[in-house]
Amino acid sequence: MSKLPKQFEVLNNFVNDWALDSEQARFEKRTSGQLDEIKVFYEAIIKIMPDIMEYLKDKEVDPSEQADKNLLNMALSCVEVSRIFEVWGQQDVRSDYLDPKRITCAGYEGAKQLRGA
Repeated sequence: MSKLPKQFEVLNNFVNDWALDSEQARFEKRTSGQLDEIKVFYEAIIKIMPDIMEYLKDKEVDPSEQADKNLLNMALSCVEVSRIFEVWGQQDVRSDYLDPKRITCAGYEGAKQLRGA
């Protein structure tokens, strides 16, 4: 059984590390992962992001198909790490005195967690 839709199986090796189910998990992966490993993932997925977005555009927000859910989560991981290479030129931009482990994401998923939803 494929971990991703057939046309994206080239990314199967990244599923275990990057198909993360929460915004917090993606944030933690970005801030604590090895930069060279993050770059390998980013360079592999960014090449086919237009195809991924085209495939996902008509899918439910929470796809019932595990392969689709994995693909969506990997696309969200790509968005999370893209700022490293496209904007910042470094892994993180917070001050050295603020440990990322103290941060709870407060985006859509983080807000649901804080509300207990």
